[in-house]
Amino acid sequence: MKRNELKLYVVELLLIAMLFFALFASSIIGREILGLFLLLYAFVVRKLFKKKKVHSIYNRQVIILLIIFGVLYVTLFYLMGVFFGFLKSKYIFSLWTIFHMIIPTILMIVGSELIRNKLLEQDLKCDIRGRKVNISMGLCYIAMVLVDMHIYTGVYDLTNLDDFLTAMGFVLFAAMSCNLLYNYITVRFGGIGIMAFRLITVLFAYIIPFVPDVYLFFRTFLRIIFPYFAYIIFEKTYAKRGFEIAYKDKKKSIIETTVVFAIVTIMVCLISCKFTYGILVIGSESMTGSINMGDAVVFKNTETDKINKGDIVVFQKDGIRTVHRISDIQNINGEVRYFTKGDSNKEVDKGYILRKDIVGKVKLKIKYLGYPTLFVRNLFG
Repeated sequence: MKRNELKLYVVELLLIAMLFFALFASSIIGREILGLFLLLYAFVVRKLFKKKKVHSIYNRQVIILLIIFGVLYVTLFYLMGVFFGFLKSKYIFSLWTIFHMIIPTILMIVGSELIRNKLLEQDLKCDIRGRKVNISMGLCYIAMVLVDMHIYTGVYDLTNLDDFLTAMGFVLFAAMSCNLLYNYITVRFGGIGIMAFRLITVLFAYIIPFVPDVYLFFRTFLRIIFPYFAYIIFEKTYAKRGFEIAYKDKKKSIIETTVVFAIVTIMVCLISCKFTYGILVIGSESMTGSINMGDAVVFKNTETDKINKGDIVVFQKDGIRTVHRISDIQNINGEVRYFTKGDSNKEVDKGYILRKDIVGKVKLKIKYLGYPTLFVRNLFG
């Protein structure tokens, strides 16, 4: 292993270790400290490694295009508010916000992009069983995902299950998707455009006094799918393939994009439970025999449908969603009361539910789909 290659790996591994430690020690290492650290680390990296790569002649065009993409991203996010409504932002634009949120965020973004640009310029590949593998790019990718985790999880307590799942769903997977695009563009066109794009798509939350009341999974959907379409545009616009792309290849690309978009859209709609159909993981054994623990059920919103005795329904009571069967229906003084029971329970549930408590009627069971969710919940007791 060459000296320069070893030096590069050491720098990247130290950065990953520091970022990983800071993720679980946010009370010790605040955003301000981390921002200054990344900026200082960028200075050190730029001193240690020389520039080795000349980027594309389209750099200026790409920077302008990424700024447009950033504005488009924010616009799409706020257009969602037309459908979902708006909320007052929890960040009030003030001196406190400027010094504790905006400036540290700018330092983290600028510092991380300077680091990314310099590390990816090295383009060092090692030979593993006859194949050239860029381990450095992989390590840089991990480090940049961790930086995104810091930027977006500053308000989360990762020892809490709900916040952990939020961080995993909204931050981690979205950060993985975004940084694939960031690495691709940085390698080909440099990091200035990505820096501008990230500043636009992050800082608006601290400046604009209201935000769309968008459900978590829709925000995740936008952050995951947007980089994919941006990549398609960059690849088709700047790829050096000219007219060699056959019509069949174009058609295949369109079909693949459409399928991915459709699958992600369906999953987001089901998980959010905000539309006609929703999905829910079974976390108890009360319906064993009909629906087992670890299965997932797809249910249909039943605001207008009739509920009959024997139907398996999803209802919400005291903030908890339960999947049980309707065992009896009684009309008492003009009030329709629904009594429920788990198929494996010996007795009916205590009390009763009303029509407004019923979220939906179970239409489909998918075996074993919920096991990963239950595994994570068990980790947190």
